[in-house]
Amino acid sequence: MSVKSADIRIPEVLEEMLSRATEILVRKYGARLVVFHGSRLYGDPYPDSDIDLLVVKETDKKPMERADEAEALLRHVGSPVSFDVQVWTPEEVRWGLSEGQTYIGMALGNGRALYGKMETFMTEEYFYNIRAWLEEARRHLDYGNLSFEKGSNIGAMDELFQATERYLKAYLMTKGIKVEVVHSLPGLLDQAVRYEPSWESHRKTLEVAYDWGRTCHYPPRSPGEVRIVPTLSEVKDLRDKLDPWLKTLDRTLERAIEVQEKSRKKDHGLGV
Repeated sequence: MSVKSADIRIPEVLEEMLSRATEILVRKYGARLVVFHGSRLYGDPYPDSDIDLLVVKETDKKPMERADEAEALLRHVGSPVSFDVQVWTPEEVRWGLSEGQTYIGMALGNGRALYGKMETFMTEEYFYNIRAWLEEARRHLDYGNLSFEKGSNIGAMDELFQATERYLKAYLMTKGIKVEVVHSLPGLLDQAVRYEPSWESHRKTLEVAYDWGRTCHYPPRSPGEVRIVPTLSEVKDLRDKLDPWLKTLDRTLERAIEVQEKSRKKDHGLGV
């Protein structure tokens, strides 16, 4: 079957690609677990967005070598779009969950198992680690400041975009909301304003941050595509608008996490 890039949006076509990929990964690669996740499962992808897969198997190869090997096998699938594969060992999965590694938590927490049982490698309490998301948000802000100091408008905007996304997702997790692997800041705000109506005032700013952030974060969709990126001055203006709100959100999350951690200790008889 010869299919075009646009055909991958047809559910039957996507399912056929996933079925072929799973068979190859299990029979030829020895996968113990294959999980489908990412924008093609959760959101509204670009026409040529990758198909994201998490594969769990025993291996002593380096991460890049594993991915290259798996993706080379999947070229035989005949998919009109590429596969983006991350290969983890069972031990790495358990370590990542215990340390609050956000990629593995989101992939397993929201993904769809194509082969194997996710429960084999995880427990419910590790689906989301809110503190890990807060720490990631802070790191992206720090990286953004460094990029700004170096005069990198693209780097500074990308990091601001990623930090804002993580702050919003961490907040929604405190409300018990399962956060999908999508990057739409306006979409995340739609959920957050149910609890904080006053945040609606930030919508226009977040829409700009989302548009600029996508432009700076993702490579051009085609070799000839012209990208309009914000200037360093424009990034600074946007950062100045978001900074007071993000600082307030940071404090809100810190307090929520402290309450959560005290409650968990009490439940386990550890005192407070």
